[in-house]
Amino acid sequence: SGILSNLPRDETLFARFGCPDQVVSDNGPQFACAEFREFAHEFDFQHITSSPHNPQGNGQAERGVQIAKRILKQKDPLLALMCYRSTPSPTTGVSPAELLMGRKIKTTLPTLESNLQPRWPDLRVVRSKDANEKRRQAFYNNQRHSTKPLPPLKPGDAILSKLDHQNTWGTPAVVAGDSTTPRSYIVETHQGATLRRNRRHLLGMPALSGDTSPPALQRPQPEPTVPQADPAISTDTASPVVAEKKLRTSNKMDSRYSYPC
Repeated sequence: SGILSNLPRDETLFARFGCPDQVVSDNGPQFACAEFREFAHEFDFQHITSSPHNPQGNGQAERGVQIAKRILKQKDPLLALMCYRSTPSPTTGVSPAELLMGRKIKTTLPTLESNLQPRWPDLRVVRSKDANEKRRQAFYNNQRHSTKPLPPLKPGDAILSKLDHQNTWGTPAVVAGDSTTPRSYIVETHQGATLRRNRRHLLGMPALSGDTSPPALQRPQPEPTVPQADPAISTDTASPVVAEKKLRTSNKMDSRYSYPC
């Protein structure tokens, strides 16, 4: 959908709930145009985009889209939406309606009147539970996929870039700086193009030495001569050992085949 069709919907949300501090989206053309930048400046909010070609960086929005699709597939979508807003989260223990309005909403299920009284949840406890659950899920996900944190990159580092659909590392570039989101970098290619890539799409190259001159040729050095032992000395030294060995073998065989007299 175009930017002109999205702006009235955004204004409707802002009129109902107020202007947000931040708006997180993907890198769709409807969000990367001058009209949306002017809209963000007019309503005084910060627009943050996820890393290109990395849908995992915008997982919260992707999960919200899945929930919306599942609700729209129900026989009565509005009733399903009411049930979703009134159902407590298994992580925080509070429902979306309680977080938004400070009270539980009345549904088709019977409940006590005291349960519908306004009562704001402790936001610090809710945020702490949510952060702990995210850390727990990240730990088990990294353990299941055997993932390891990649070392950070610094401006000026030489890198190679590769997207998920590419088979080999290519597109040599240089890191220009960090981006707005974690593990996201701005890189400049050798052709002068400026790109934004996630850390998992970048491969650091070893630093090249500044001295590019060929090494000096070295003449082969003669091998050191090892003095040979005197044959007379070596013969005299080795002969007793051989004689003793033969003597022992001879005595052993004589005792083996000897018969008592």
